[in-house]
Amino acid sequence: MKKILTKCPVCDSGLKIKKFVCPSCSTEIEGNFEIPPFFNLDKKDLDFLLLFLKTWGNLSEMAKIMGVSYPTIRSKFQEFLEKIELESEISFEKDISEILDMLEKGEITPEEAERRIKELKR
Repeated sequence: MKKILTKCPVCDSGLKIKKFVCPSCSTEIEGNFEIPPFFNLDKKDLDFLLLFLKTWGNLSEMAKIMGVSYPTIRSKFQEFLEKIELESEISFEKDISEILDMLEKGEITPEEAERRIKELKR
């Protein structure tokens, strides 16, 4: 099966799906449907996603397999999340996790942790 086109071959603008057709009963549904972010992934990104799934999301294991450092794989993972439009959600959760880690280690007070978390929510 051919890959779905996500960009216009003439001007490189993003395409939309206009029509769905059922091959069984010929029902047609027309509209202006967004293309899911996963459809925009190239082979390199799909391979990255498959490795992520095979390693159960273990970035350390992925770094070993790919022969790169952990910070490099973290950076690649962040770029991947941005491509599939999940970056901001994950970033917020990561920031809260870092604040809680600092609180647990005694690096900041509970009041400071609360203040920082409230700032994130704005």
